[in-house]
Formats: sequence, C-alpha cells, structure tokens
Amino acid sequence: MRGKEFFNELKKRGLIYQATPNIEKFFEKKGTLYLGIDPTADGLHLGHYLGLTLLRRFYLNDFKIIIIVGGGTAKIGDPSGKEKERPILSLEVLEKNKQAIKKEIERFFPVDNKKVKIIDNSEWLDNLNLMEFLREIGKIITINSMLDLEAVRTRIQKKEGMSFAEFTYQLLQAYDFYILYEKYNCELQIGGSDQWGNIIQGVELIRKKINKEAYGLTYPLLVDPKTGKKFGKTEAGKTLWLNKEKTHPFEIYQFILNLPDELLEKVFYFYSFKKLEEIKEIINEWKKEKEKRLAQKELAKEIIELIHGKEIVDDVLKINQILFEKNLEEITLEEVELIKGAVPYLKTNRKELEEILKETELAKSKSEAKNLLKSGSVKTFQINNYLLIKKGKKYFGLVEFI
Repeated sequence: MRGKEFFNELKKRGLIYQATPNIEKFFEKKGTLYLGIDPTADGLHLGHYLGLTLLRRFYLNDFKIIIIVGGGTAKIGDPSGKEKERPILSLEVLEKNKQAIKKEIERFFPVDNKKVKIIDNSEWLDNLNLMEFLREIGKIITINSMLDLEAVRTRIQKKEGMSFAEFTYQLLQAYDFYILYEKYNCELQIGGSDQWGNIIQGVELIRKKINKEAYGLTYPLLVDPKTGKKFGKTEAGKTLWLNKEKTHPFEIYQFILNLPDELLEKVFYFYSFKKLEEIKEIINEWKKEKEKRLAQKELAKEIIELIHGKEIVDDVLKINQILFEKNLEEITLEEVELIKGAVPYLKTNRKELEEILKETELAKSKSEAKNLLKSGSVKTFQINNYLLIKKGKKYFGLVEFI
C-alpha cells in the first residue's frame, strides 16, 4: 500500500487521534518510527495491544520500526494518566520485567535489528552527565511548556503534588526521540493520546536542537462508556494480560464477546486486520441480529489468533461450546481438564458453598454469596471430585475437592 493510501486507511479506521503538521511527508517516504513501552510490569496487557497492532500495520506496510523498552525511563515513572506517584521498582524487578516484555514483543514482530529493533533506553539514559544534560537539553525545553502538560497540571493541583523526578520524565522521553533521530534517523513517535504532550516535547527538542522536522502521532485511548474503565480491564477491574500463563485466552475471548454494542464498531475497526470492506460487511450483518454477537465472535477469534495462534483459538472455542452450548449435567472429566484455568479455579477440602463463591470471586462477600444462593442465581454440577459452578448466564467457577 502506498504511503498516502495507508495514511488515509488509518484515518478511516479512526486510528489517528492527533498528528503533527506535514506528517503526510513521513508516510510518503516510509521512514522509521518508534513506540515506547516502560517495563513497569512483567508483561504486556490488552491495553498495550492497540499500540502494538498499530505498529504492526506500519511494519506490514514496509516502514522500519523501533520498540523502546524503557529500562531507563521506568526508573523514574511516567506520570501520564496517574493520579499519584508510581512506586520505585528495584533494578532486579526492572530487569525481569524487561526480559518478559521483550519475549512478548517478539511474538508480534520478527526482530532482525534491521527492519525491527528493540532498544533499551538505559543505554544512553544511565550514562547521562547531569550538568551536560542540563546545558544541552534543559536550556532548550521551557518550564512553561512542561507545566502545560495535562498530567502535570492535574497532579500539582493535588495535595500529594508531583516529585521533581516524575516532572522531568517528559525531558527524558524527549531526549529518547532526539537520540533515536540522530542515531537511526527515526522521524516519528507514536503513542496513546495521553502521550501527546511528551511526544510534542521530543518534536520541539529535535527542531530547536538540530533544526530538523520530526513528527508525532497518537491513537485514541478506548474507554468503556458504561464503566469508565480503560479498554482491557474487566468489569471487576482485572487486567487482561497477553501472557496466557497470567490470563487464560478464554477470558479475553469472553471480554471481547461481551463488548457493549456502542463500543463494538469502533473496536472492530481499531483492532481487526481485515480489509475495510470486509469489516463493513460483518458490521452490517451484525446489526441485523445483534443478539447473535457475530461481530464480537469474529473479532475475538482474530485477536486471540494474533496473540496466541490458531491452536489456542480452537481450544477457546471448545471451552465456549462446553460452557454455553452443552448440557452441563453431561460434562466429562476430559472437558473439565480443558476448562481448568479458563474459569476461576479453587483446590480445597472445604465444602461450604458460600465460602467457595467468595474465594472464586463469584461473590464479593459471604453475605452476597448467601443472597445469590437464596435467589437461585447459582447452579452447581458435580463431576467426580470437581464442582462446576455457574452464576447467572455467563460466570463460572471450578472447584476441585481434595
């Protein structure tokens, strides 16, 4: 796809929230761009997925890409979108997190150090000379522009305030962009809409420092209109990780399957790699019989296949068929083994159902568990030494008695 066509497609999908002037030039010459991810956790979650898939679209259209795993900036912590100071992570934890994230990134891209690079910004940030940095960079960026960032304005109005370390985070991110421009001719930084201020600082630093034009682009941050939570968290606030050892793929499948109608169309265009015409056809079919959740099912399968592969998709569909289409009184031990881990699982010798509901998080408290049992909202199915629990229409738990 030609650069201009690709740019227009991103706009049609709604993936361009903000962009600096003249960014079409970058698309025409298919240059190098980067996305930064700080290793503040030992893995990526569904919230990272939009940035990674946008980066993948660039990769598939012959752009060169760089992923910064911010081992340096993570030592400070990005205040964007945070109501209070991030805790300082130990160097050992940061190293463990970096390695875990790199492995997960490599599932999305063939890292060949030519078209795709993963770089740790601690390479240059750890060796910064303070006085030199203040003279060369600190003199260029104004306090006025730093205070203008929404994250900064919000935090300094609060009682807790903001530490000087977090205040300088935007300088470090701007410096990253400058270094990548100088070393790899990286002209574009992408990020979520909450990163716009940080990205602009980098664009301005490059312009003022070396009189070159760099570009910034942000994609929208998805928010559930009902809960107000960022996309990628369950109703209970649980994070959906891309590592199947941390989050079973069935949980992601169910999350996508239960997307509210008002969010579905936007999410489909954001996340699907299907052609625009094909997406339009699927959406039109879905609108005829929304209760069948055709579009949600198509999108869920596509997302899980990209993250985990076709074999995992097949397992997830089997689990879904067992729990939602089969007579649960006829469930077999082999099927129990398949769903183990896909639903809240508890191994115990206690048999009080109220306590079990609480421990499997099907109820927040024993009093809520009592009410659920009294109202008939809970059904149980015994399979040898296992107990399958169904709460309402879509929540399950599995107990193994020992």
